[in-house]
Amino acid sequence: MAKRRKTRTRSQSEAKNDRAAGVQADPGVPDVPPPPRRNFARWRALSLSLVYVVFAVHIIHWKVTGKTLAPLELNEVMYTLELGIITAGFIFMCLLVFGTLIFGRFFCSWACHIMVLQDACAWLLRKLGIRSKPIRSRLLLLVPPLTAFYMFLWPQVVRTWTAGALPTFHFATDREGWASFVTNNFWRNLPSVPVIILTFLVCGFAIVYLLGSRTFCTYICPYGAVFALADRFSPGRIRVSDACQQCGSCTATCTSGIRVHEEVEQHGMIVNPACLKDLDCVAACPQQALSYGLAKPALWKSSQSGGRFGLRYDFTLAEELLMAVVFLTVLLSFRGLYSRVPFLLSLALGAIMAYLTIVGIQILTRPNVSLATLRVKALGKLTGSGGAFVAFYAVLALFVAHSAFVRYHEYHGLRGARALAGMTDREQAASLASRTLEQLATADRWGLISNERVERGMLTAAVTLGQHDDAVKFARRVLARRPGDIWARLKLGQALLQLNRQEEAQSELRMVVASTEDVPANMYPTIAAAHRALGGLSGRSGDFATAADHFARAIELDPTQADLHAELGGALAELGQVDRAITSLEQAIRLDPTLSRVHYNLGTLLAFQGRWAEAVDSYRHAVEGLNDDAEVHNNLGYALVQLGDTDAARIHFNKAIAADPKNADAHFNLGRLLAAESRVEEASGHFAQAAALDPRYAQLLQAPE
Repeated sequence: MAKRRKTRTRSQSEAKNDRAAGVQADPGVPDVPPPPRRNFARWRALSLSLVYVVFAVHIIHWKVTGKTLAPLELNEVMYTLELGIITAGFIFMCLLVFGTLIFGRFFCSWACHIMVLQDACAWLLRKLGIRSKPIRSRLLLLVPPLTAFYMFLWPQVVRTWTAGALPTFHFATDREGWASFVTNNFWRNLPSVPVIILTFLVCGFAIVYLLGSRTFCTYICPYGAVFALADRFSPGRIRVSDACQQCGSCTATCTSGIRVHEEVEQHGMIVNPACLKDLDCVAACPQQALSYGLAKPALWKSSQSGGRFGLRYDFTLAEELLMAVVFLTVLLSFRGLYSRVPFLLSLALGAIMAYLTIVGIQILTRPNVSLATLRVKALGKLTGSGGAFVAFYAVLALFVAHSAFVRYHEYHGLRGARALAGMTDREQAASLASRTLEQLATADRWGLISNERVERGMLTAAVTLGQHDDAVKFARRVLARRPGDIWARLKLGQALLQLNRQEEAQSELRMVVASTEDVPANMYPTIAAAHRALGGLSGRSGDFATAADHFARAIELDPTQADLHAELGGALAELGQVDRAITSLEQAIRLDPTLSRVHYNLGTLLAFQGRWAEAVDSYRHAVEGLNDDAEVHNNLGYALVQLGDTDAARIHFNKAIAADPKNADAHFNLGRLLAAESRVEEASGHFAQAAALDPRYAQLLQAPE
């Protein structure tokens, strides 16, 4: 039986080519019009444009209502992993990874705001006649995965290594400092407007022109590294049919630098995880041989395709190593500089500066050098553009060096300021505070922009050192920028108190306690401290009722502070509310049994009520920390007398006198004890000393029996 011939239709372009070559058409193969070209670019442009529309709606909703959905920032994954707070950004990231595992890496090209920026800048540069040339660097390819490891896995490695407990995942509100979903602090994790503009310029025009289109995705983005890993397991692939003629149109169109025609010939689909599924290659294929569909996951087949680019790299190994040094230097110099430069922007600056450095080295060593598509050296001589580049690079290098100097002092100073918060040893704290203040003052003096965190760090150091005038100065600088900073206002009020500027202090402290509404719970101790300071002011003026009110409010906000319960007990005692005072002092002791002075005050109140056994117990605890205090020994001796333990009482009266030979009370009490034991001569000596030290005892001893 004869084999049936497979027939196919011929496109108009094939028929036209045959006629031009004088080839007679096969009557069995009819001519058909080509199918319409698929244009995904417009749909993708619409999708990307809607990203910024959603941004605008999100911000407008926050401005109008005061609250909105928490920002869908992917970097909030770090806060979830570190603090355990499940955020909207974390859930968004999980959904994106799950979607990539199924459909492939679509998010990057169809919904990422950085992709909008890169593609828009590339389009605008083309309109201006400025062409960009992508670079191929083996070193910079390592940046995204290493950055992803540093951001998401390294903290967990450190936590495990230090035997730290894993965070408990939970939801939170603004009251707890970091809301999971609905927040009134939409800008909590977003850079300032000037930094956003700088990011647009660097991650848009600069990086696209110098390194090539979509190189932020290739060389910087840690989220892209996560999506690329997920894409390896995705069944969603761009596949090829038998109609492919290996014309290379797909590769020419791909702005991600993938050798599409080679991959589909070798694997039948695109296996490179850098494929962003923008479908430009699908639209560009004249035979419409490419399409999106399901296939076996690519896994690590891309390793068989000649590396990430399928071509040799642009730099020697020595040049790559130099790029690594420059990249790290710039990254460490700019990350967090002036508390403004975000991590990803500093990564982009590092990549750009690394490339510019190599161009500078090539100018010194090669006869012909180009910067992107711009010729800067030809036949051994600098061009006009080359001279401008050398001057620009020199200024840029000086700026980097200056930034490194400032950032070095910022980093060490801020690290010291954080350490001061947990230090209890006064000598060590004073030494660290002195070094911290010196480091931060240097950063503040040489910095080009004032740094709020540096100012707050200097305020912390000045408070620790007791430099109250400096504390007032630094606090006012912080408040000039952020009038609602209640922590800085508290420190200002406390410093003014130390300078005896009580009216000013009271005014500042009242502003702090008036800030209770909509304040996160982590700021309650700050407001409690302001109430405590106001309570102390009221107590010193004799207004114990107001003092007690302030102390009680402070305890509501921060009930774990033993000192607050102790001060409330003192105010209540002054008001004659002895039972409530005893309750407050007992609570203070439960929270901190080492408060010897509180034990003493509690013993005094118990003695006032005639509860001598309990008073003796409290006084004995007080003696453990106040062994050199004559009053404690004297009162303990008096209470022991009431219980009939005269031997122990005599010991404590003698200790009181040894601690303070001029303590008239101790001499009188010991004299009475000795007289009761018929030791008249010894008693007379102590009575005489009591009379000489205190006229009250002189009158008492002279009065008739």
